[in-house]
Amino acid sequence: MTDFLSRIRDIAMLLPGTTEQGGDGEIHFLVKGSPFLRVSGTSSAIHLCVADEGQEPHWSEVTLSADSDWTLVEDRIARSWELVAPTELLEAGGR
Repeated sequence: MTDFLSRIRDIAMLLPGTTEQGGDGEIHFLVKGSPFLRVSGTSSAIHLCVADEGQEPHWSEVTLSADSDWTLVEDRIARSWELVAPTELLEAGGR
């Protein structure tokens, strides 16, 4: 998981206003205090904030493997960030 975590961290920390917080065996990536990405230290899964049309945002699990499409993972992390980022960051250009 360490290699996955390094890669996930690199992706998440490029997004404006992102901070990292650890504890309870999980790492959380937040934007202005709101979590948009959770990483468990004991599995190869990440949890992202998602919203289906007409629904409230909720958490979705994505399992990573050696064959993961990292372009897709990066896009899903950015979309999760966009769901929680404040308007001023979105207007500043986001990703």
